[in-house]
Amino acid sequence: METNMYLSTVSEGITFRAVRETRFKNACIGVHFFFPLKREFLTLNAILIAMLRRSCARYPEYNELRRAHAMLYGADSDTSAAIIGNCQMISVEMEMTDDRFIPDGECISGECAGLLSEMIFRPAVGDDGGLFRQDDLDVVLRNAEERIKSLIIDKESYASHRCYEIMCEGEAAGLEPGGYLEDLPGITREALAQAWERMLTSSMVEIIVVGGMDYKPVERIFKKEFGAITRRPAPLPTPPAYKEAETIREVTERVEEKQSRMIMGYRLPVIEPDDRTMAARLMSLMFGGGTASLLFKHVREKLSLCYYCSSSYGRTSGLLFVRSGIDEVNYNQAIDEIKKQLAVIAENAFSDDEFNAARLVALSAYDNISDSVSSIESWYANQYLDGCVRTPAQAAERMMAVTREQLAECASLARLDTIYMLSPELSGQSGDEREGGEEP
Repeated sequence: METNMYLSTVSEGITFRAVRETRFKNACIGVHFFFPLKREFLTLNAILIAMLRRSCARYPEYNELRRAHAMLYGADSDTSAAIIGNCQMISVEMEMTDDRFIPDGECISGECAGLLSEMIFRPAVGDDGGLFRQDDLDVVLRNAEERIKSLIIDKESYASHRCYEIMCEGEAAGLEPGGYLEDLPGITREALAQAWERMLTSSMVEIIVVGGMDYKPVERIFKKEFGAITRRPAPLPTPPAYKEAETIREVTERVEEKQSRMIMGYRLPVIEPDDRTMAARLMSLMFGGGTASLLFKHVREKLSLCYYCSSSYGRTSGLLFVRSGIDEVNYNQAIDEIKKQLAVIAENAFSDDEFNAARLVALSAYDNISDSVSSIESWYANQYLDGCVRTPAQAAERMMAVTREQLAECASLARLDTIYMLSPELSGQSGDEREGGEEP
């Protein structure tokens, strides 16, 4: 599928990207703000972007704003916060019916862009005349508290978070994108107003439109809105530097749980914009990316050492994680077997069938990106920091060009850093930590 794309500069540090996609009856607009990642602003920015979805000056009540969405043929908006490399990205997106399917040639995309602008550029005002409403802030803080606590209750999410936190202490990858409970009490309307001004004046911004409609009305609206602001965009930091794992840290924490969860964290010196990230992704898929992977076939099925066992690789962090559910008695044997399967890839000892199966999984994932306008929009937003933006089809071509030797090289570069275990409680024991030796 050929994708037509338009790219322009709206203002200093602001790009506008339109991706023409005519296979769907809906379209979407995303506005993404990028900041240098700073712990002190992390939670505040996440709360700020959630506040923008609650109300605006024109529609100060939540129900009024929802009704305004509904009047635009059922448009809907959402917000999110993420960490990409050494940056925080906060986003507001709106999905709507494509103009091609609206009666009488009405430009719904332009009206939706206008509503998005109201939400972004004109927040609701409180009774005292200050920006934002206390009622909205109370709701957003309560929702944030419930969401963060739910991550703690979900032991799978908690184990992943703790492994990141322990392994990447002092690094961007060790931070939680949605923020922290301890920060919530200190977030005030005044702090939000300062964060909002900082977002508009100092962030780098990308506006993305996906659909078959005329994108020009959308571009004009945002060019006018941002043109009225004096901007001083802060340069974004370089990608994270590779950090050599000098020792293997083994940490066990105990909770009221029947099943142990083990996560092994590896570091790879393969981080965007390194050309080898595609090979590293394919390596991870062969290692533990599905039912045809080595971990699934050998560690789970053949040896029954795990209830589940999978791997994932982050191209913007260079981190490779193996997640598994095990009985604690199988701890050492599971670790040995997981290491053994990674060595199989590093030694180029895998079969052609295994290589081709992993590549088919990757190619299928690229095909799935084009299944909705929202996933297409997200695909481009997440490439903003890469330095080179590719279509899913171009990414698939790169994947097809990856060789066995490149896969083996990536596996050989992986260095085990941390082994984290979340295990059932033992009588009189609450946890332990052991320092391992140097990675062989």
